[in-house]
Amino acid sequence: MYDLFLALFFAFVVARVFEELMARLGQPTVIGDLLAGLVFGASFLGWYPVNDMIRALGVFGVVLLLFYAGLETHYSYFMRSLPYYGIITIGEAIAAFGFGYVIGILWGYPPRSAYFIGAVLEATSISVSVKTLIEIKKLNTPEGYTVMGIAVLDDLVALIIIVAGVSLIHEATFDISAMARIIIIAFLIWLAIVLGLHRFGNYLTKVASYLHTDEAILTTVLGLLIGLALIVKYVNLSPLVVAYAVGLGLSEAWGAKTVSDKIRMLAILFSTIFFITTTAGIDIKKALTPEYIPFYLAMIAVAFLGKLLGGGLTSFLLGYPATAALRIGIGLFPRAEFCLIAAYIGYSSGLLGAEVYLAAILITIATNFATPPLLKYVYTHGPTYQEIKLRIGKTIKA
Repeated sequence: MYDLFLALFFAFVVARVFEELMARLGQPTVIGDLLAGLVFGASFLGWYPVNDMIRALGVFGVVLLLFYAGLETHYSYFMRSLPYYGIITIGEAIAAFGFGYVIGILWGYPPRSAYFIGAVLEATSISVSVKTLIEIKKLNTPEGYTVMGIAVLDDLVALIIIVAGVSLIHEATFDISAMARIIIIAFLIWLAIVLGLHRFGNYLTKVASYLHTDEAILTTVLGLLIGLALIVKYVNLSPLVVAYAVGLGLSEAWGAKTVSDKIRMLAILFSTIFFITTTAGIDIKKALTPEYIPFYLAMIAVAFLGKLLGGGLTSFLLGYPATAALRIGIGLFPRAEFCLIAAYIGYSSGLLGAEVYLAAILITIATNFATPPLLKYVYTHGPTYQEIKLRIGKTIKA
């Protein structure tokens, strides 16, 4: 209990001081959360508690953040553009994974080990990007919608790559049928949630409005979100992906705006715990082994380059203006849970050394710290788009 109180104190008091400092410096406040975790976590003072309960509360905060992002997304425009988000996802996944695989081969790792280095670099974690886009009021833009759409599909790609890697460890070959099954089941369930809630969301919120309990609509949709997150764990679908799906499905439902405003308040409060915990649980001093510095620098460089070329260049080739394509590439920079999971699986199976896991830690720190100021810069130094016409004649709207 006292660990929880201490974590909440850091989130609601200490992190706010760091956020205020960042705001006065003209930087996104989420950097303050990450910096607070670094200073008071394992790297330096070691005062911030990191345990399963704190991690779980942090993840719940990010679930609320992505639920809010879904509620703020225009359902019709998003669904109409989903195939184009898929094209960009393929481009960025191939580039990020490919760069990692090449780095592994160049550093002398065997192909199976290089596969997991590719997996470390592939998965995007856009929690930091979402909070930054909300803060600078750019979530409801064609680029913001595109980043969210890619992130949804990228989580499925990351899951497939990791499952394929586990198959490679145990069987020394890929189980194609298992991968196909994962793709089909996960995507169909995600799509069913979005379409089902879009179709029946009005009935749900209107029925809830007749209840005599306090905050009936809010508690009803939160209960629905949590219930679906519990159910989809049996098909290995991330609760973060489900949170966005539920928000997207309810985005045009009666009362959605009122719910969105209340969820935003909760999300800003509790997602802070996630951002602090992300850096607090990492001991950066252990990662700075001199002989591996060139490897670490190469991994960090291609972590940025893979998303920038894969996501940004593919967007540009589709018809996004160069500035918009750059914003998309930067929005895909952050890494977190899937990056560390892939590194841990490779390390625990004996395919990777500790240096790759430490590289994953450094990538998590570097990408999460670099993304907010870069996103703010590219949005404040360029045109604002309400719609983008692709080369194939289709339009992406805000």
